[in-house]
Amino acid sequence: MINEQYICKNCILIDGSFGIELNSEGICNYCEDPTYKTTNWWKTQITEEMKENGLRDWNSVIELMRSHQKEKKYDCIVGYSGGKDSTALLYTVIHDYGFNPLAVTIDSGFIPDIAFENIKDTLKKISVDHIVIDGAKETFRKLYQWVFTNQDSNDLTLTRNLCDNCGDLVHSLVVREAMKHDMDIILFGYSPDEIRRYFYEIPQHEIEHDWKPSFINRESFTEEDRKHYTTPEDFENHTVPRILLPYHVIDYNEEDIIQLIESKNLVKKGNSNTLKTSCHVIAAALFYDLNRFGALPYSLQFAELIRQDPSIRKKWLITLKHLTPMIREGKFNESGVNFTLEKIGLSREAILSIVQNKVNQDPNRDKIIRNINLF
Repeated sequence: MINEQYICKNCILIDGSFGIELNSEGICNYCEDPTYKTTNWWKTQITEEMKENGLRDWNSVIELMRSHQKEKKYDCIVGYSGGKDSTALLYTVIHDYGFNPLAVTIDSGFIPDIAFENIKDTLKKISVDHIVIDGAKETFRKLYQWVFTNQDSNDLTLTRNLCDNCGDLVHSLVVREAMKHDMDIILFGYSPDEIRRYFYEIPQHEIEHDWKPSFINRESFTEEDRKHYTTPEDFENHTVPRILLPYHVIDYNEEDIIQLIESKNLVKKGNSNTLKTSCHVIAAALFYDLNRFGALPYSLQFAELIRQDPSIRKKWLITLKHLTPMIREGKFNESGVNFTLEKIGLSREAILSIVQNKVNQDPNRDKIIRNINLF
């Protein structure tokens, strides 16, 4: 049995983790107040007008791409990770909209075999040009190493910190590829719950200015590492591509997405699970964060899905019950955890020692320790 005394009755967030408290009725801050924000998660307030404007713009983009179809070899770039959402988006762009995209996969060197298996299976079923960009593997490794060894916050999770910094590098590499082909549109399959940083479109001023982290100028990084990031000078003779997130404005249902890609034999049954296709470094980061904060950072994202569709709460609660003990012991994607730690030069013992010291100094220590063993 799951002890639900400390779990929000509406979603799955746990009292005492990530700045979350339950009120007298057992409801968490996020469910009680949609404007509630913490370092790790806040919901971009999306009005009906924003959705309508986004959908209107998306339809305009579709028409614009159709009007220029014969002018360029490719109509757009689709960022393709091998996960369920990018697979479904790639299929939709080709078969529903009739476009000829260039599928671009960024290989950080930490991508699980299942994601590459999904890519291989999908490319057998649909005709699309596909490239793998793997020239920044060492930069990704050093980035991960830096974040792991310099994580020092009672609030920000390692997973969030890694994902934000990794995402910025991925986006930069895809933008550089778009510029090579003189393409104006880049699409990513971010699901509707992935709205902490962006809604529908990544602002162009971020593309030009905001992605290079301050630590990239440290001695451990080289000019070769820094050149992977876009700079304002890159756009002096180029149009800044638009980066759009269509699933924020078009119909999206997770079960429908899975049913689509499995029924079309794009991926094998079971291979669409997000936790199976997430990169290995995330498995190691989850091991760190669960032992550090007493909960899984992904629960913040899953909780947002539940608020959009309360019927899936039971499924995600059961998922937490099964996953939490495995992640706590480093047994979830154990090979991925071991691979990551070896690559960045850390051991489990070193991480647990670091984490224990931070927990002991955390004002929220008692609740963290309680929550670590809640499931």
